[in-house]
Amino acid sequence: MDVSLVLTHDCNLGCTYCYAGEKFRKAMSLEVMDRALDLGFADDAAKIQLSFFGGEPLLEWGRLVRATAEAEARAAATGKKLVLTVTTNGTLLTDERAAYLAAHGFFVGLSIDGIREAHDATRPTRGGKASFDEAERGLDLLLAHDAWFETISVVDPANVRHLGATVRWLAEKGVPRIALNPNFSAEWSDEDLAAWERGYGEAAELYVARSLADQPLYINVIEDKLITHVKGGYAADDKCSMGHGAVAVAPSGNLYPCERMVEEDRDPSLRIGDVFRGIDRGRMMCLDAQSGPVNDECGGCAVKGRCMSFCACANRAETGSIGIAGGVQCWHEQMLIRIADVAGNTLWRAKNRYFLARVYAYRDVA
Repeated sequence: MDVSLVLTHDCNLGCTYCYAGEKFRKAMSLEVMDRALDLGFADDAAKIQLSFFGGEPLLEWGRLVRATAEAEARAAATGKKLVLTVTTNGTLLTDERAAYLAAHGFFVGLSIDGIREAHDATRPTRGGKASFDEAERGLDLLLAHDAWFETISVVDPANVRHLGATVRWLAEKGVPRIALNPNFSAEWSDEDLAAWERGYGEAAELYVARSLADQPLYINVIEDKLITHVKGGYAADDKCSMGHGAVAVAPSGNLYPCERMVEEDRDPSLRIGDVFRGIDRGRMMCLDAQSGPVNDECGGCAVKGRCMSFCACANRAETGSIGIAGGVQCWHEQMLIRIADVAGNTLWRAKNRYFLARVYAYRDVA
């Protein structure tokens, strides 16, 4: 089971697109934390993934360390494989903390929106000041400690014109994995969409160039779409679990199907139970009935199997419904598949070994 601990609703940044809502000082109690671990380790699965989220989870560093130690002890006692992850803005990383995360095998998601102009357009401090220097310092610490990590850059109308430069800068810094996450809740103009397409095109060109130069780089939007071509679409286990095998725990102990749905922990319609009574199967059935997508126009789409319109959080961000994808998502998926496939064709014709190993890993391509 995957268990995400939202350690606090508080954060030191005031990102313009933040989906977590109001920031306030409410941290997860030790009792809730222990009950959440009980829930995760009670599952029959041989592996448990424990993720730390927020707010900004490093504001509660002591709780993160305590939960990690407890989870590691339980994993050793039960023989379960433990996977640890944390999503952080990086501004509170220190040399000691980066060393700890690396030593304990954490996979770190570092939120940084790219070059200074891109990052500071969307990720100011709570007081409205620039945060780029602190975020870059956090990135440099992860690189220095050879941590297992990826960067997470939110693509937003305020920074989309810097998208190509952002991907190149991250690659030049030595980032091994780059995730580009669209903000589907934003208002996108035609000019914004054109800049977005150009930025993805530049990212795809870099993906190809780095592969051909024997310096492969993972860019989620490109490589993941290429894998869907090989697999014939998204497999069932690639899709949003919506509480099936994964739960997010709010500081209060309330359970949600995804950490993005915790928000301020004030919407009971999205809750699926709590750590004291467990998962409410009736609520799960209710959410399942709402999921989809249910768009009539999706039925005849040639790329439906490769489309992420199943993502409940993306759907809710754009349309307000977990089962209905929006027009920007539809445009995004078709545009992205077109760009990714051009990159894939180039690398296929070159019989590039990195491309074949990563994208065609389970196919005989001799």
